[in-house]
Amino acid sequence: MKYKIIFTSGYVDDSDALMKGYKSDILLLDQENKYYQLNFIEIDVIRNKFDKSKLCFLESNMVTLHQITKDSILKCIADLHNCQFYKRWLPLKSNELEIFYPKEDWDVFEVEI
Repeated sequence: MKYKIIFTSGYVDDSDALMKGYKSDILLLDQENKYYQLNFIEIDVIRNKFDKSKLCFLESNMVTLHQITKDSILKCIADLHNCQFYKRWLPLKSNELEIFYPKEDWDVFEVEI
């Protein structure tokens, strides 16, 4: 199975994601040409934001990593595939893709499982 990981805002380095602890400008494209939005968050960010006053922490298509780097994002795709993410998450609609993710700045990386 082949996937494409798309950094929709381009990719320079990991410094911004490492500083913030989250990254939401990533799309996953499968072999059926379905696009899925991925929201990466570091486990420490959840720990810091999830205090006793909150009952739950919810984020659509959330993937929790120890550190958000290009390498860790690409490596986790095999786990997402094994967890059958495509049965749990809805792909983006074509109008959502066109409106929110213009293709000019895309950097694309291929992952084969």
